[in-house]
Amino acid sequence: MRPGGLDHDAAGAVAAVADAPRDPDAARLQALLDERGPTRRPDRLTDVLWISRFRVHHRIADHYRHGRALLAVDAAHGHSPAGGQGMNLGICDAVALGVTLGDVLAGHPDTVLDDYAATRRPPAEEVVGFAARLTRLATLPPAGRPLRDLALRAVSGVPPDRAAARRPPAARDDPPAGGRAVSRSAVVRR
Repeated sequence: MRPGGLDHDAAGAVAAVADAPRDPDAARLQALLDERGPTRRPDRLTDVLWISRFRVHHRIADHYRHGRALLAVDAAHGHSPAGGQGMNLGICDAVALGVTLGDVLAGHPDTVLDDYAATRRPPAEEVVGFAARLTRLATLPPAGRPLRDLALRAVSGVPPDRAAARRPPAARDDPPAGGRAVSRSAVVRR
């Protein structure tokens, strides 16, 4: 038995299509795989275990605070899973909001809630923008895919900047503009 309890090869795929049928069949999925999948070793679909449709939306709330209502995590921003930063962004929102609410309960003026909103929106804009760019890259029309694949192969051969990876997060990131914020390094140390 293979990892995950499967006794056969399994794969997942995301395919942007203009006319997604409500219940696509195996033939439709195989046609997408033939069109968009690997050409050197084409894959053959033998069984469909699970399928779902979803629409990708990239959004950020205009305001994170309205009176006593505060937004954080998925209520404040939504985007495709591309880039894998959505959960991290939400955790940082929650920590920053918790610290800010603690400050208010400790006697700070409730204007610090505006600081929370001002400091959490820029990271959301960055993550949502990055996810949108990766989503567009992953779902290019057929004509653009060979150039994309060539560029990705070239970039994948560039060694990582290991010196930058060793620097603490606070040394890599500029602090958010305006207001008090919880840095990623502070979140890690707590």
